[in-house]
Amino acid sequence: MDLHMREFDGTTFGMSVEASSPAFRRMKKNAFTGKIKPRGSWVERTVRCVRAADVAAVMGEAGWLVRELQCMETIRWGNDDTEYYIIYEEGCEK
Repeated sequence: MDLHMREFDGTTFGMSVEASSPAFRRMKKNAFTGKIKPRGSWVERTVRCVRAADVAAVMGEAGWLVRELQCMETIRWGNDDTEYYIIYEEGCEK
C-alpha cells in the first residue's frame, strides 16, 4: 500500500507500507471527522482526520517526520483520493 503525504509547504512525500500491519489498520480504524481551519484558511471545514501518533507508527523509521518535525499536513493511501488531515494536538473532537 502506498502512502502519500503533503507537507505544510506543499512538498509531497510518498512511501510504501504493509497494508496488513497492525499500525496501518489502527490508523484507518481511528480516522474520524473533525472541524479544523486548514493552514492559510480563515474558514473552518469538516474534514477527515487522523492522529499524528497513528501516522508516525505506520511510517516506522520515517515517523520522526511527523513525531518530531511535525511537518506533514495531510495523508492519503492507496487509490482513494480522500485526504486526511494529520492532527498534532487535540484540536478535533470525535
